[in-house]
Amino acid sequence: MTRVLVSCARACSCAVAGALVAGALACGSSGDGGGAAGGTDSGTSSPSGDGGADAVSSGDAGAPADASSGPCASDPLRTGLTAQQTGVSVDAFDCPILTWAAAYSEPDPMIFKAIIYVESRFDQLAVACPNMPCGTPSGWTSQESGCYGLMQVVPACGDDPGDAGLLPSGHPNLTTDMSSSGWAGSIFNPEVNIQIGISGVAGNRAQVVKQFPGCTVDQYTLMAVGNYNSYGSTKSCTQYNTTYDDAVLMAYEQYAAAAGYPAHAY
Repeated sequence: MTRVLVSCARACSCAVAGALVAGALACGSSGDGGGAAGGTDSGTSSPSGDGGADAVSSGDAGAPADASSGPCASDPLRTGLTAQQTGVSVDAFDCPILTWAAAYSEPDPMIFKAIIYVESRFDQLAVACPNMPCGTPSGWTSQESGCYGLMQVVPACGDDPGDAGLLPSGHPNLTTDMSSSGWAGSIFNPEVNIQIGISGVAGNRAQVVKQFPGCTVDQYTLMAVGNYNSYGSTKSCTQYNTTYDDAVLMAYEQYAAAAGYPAHAY
């Protein structure tokens, strides 16, 4: 991806309509633009309860799909854990995480697995953000202007890489029927959704590198992830959206330990 600015923040980090039966996230007020998809303008979204302790339960859910070749031939993210709230293997989407993290030169793919936990509890059909963080584009409906899928991306914010997740009309492809021909390009399709989310964090990284020279790689990761939730929340190498980052890092640390993954010392 070439863009360095992303047009909306994560204005709400929660799934609705009963998709998550426990530990749901709290939606905030609408944001003021910027970031990767949607997020509270104050950066206060976090899992309810005790955070990482309820993030996962043990139990081998099997190898992730498409883990036989390419960047997924060996899965360094594999935990054997299952999200309690949805019953989904937290390893189910490792292949697209690894693929797109590599494509966008992101240094720590495990951080995206933790973001997915915080955003959707691994529910690929999650829908949230009734506050429509980037408003309702002309000609769109309110149904088309929320946050969708694993990484709760917001097509209303624009700048999806290569118009990923959009119909030829420019409206979001909200297909949920996985047997439909429209599923391949759906905003809910994990391949599409994860690409958009990771590209947004990568765009945030490029922006904060330019804004705040001299930070460490790990600091830039936290700054970019914080802006994914609340665009503009980063003020310096050490001043960023710690509320959201802390929620992500709770899951990150648990997943890294289960996978034997070389965790970054954030």
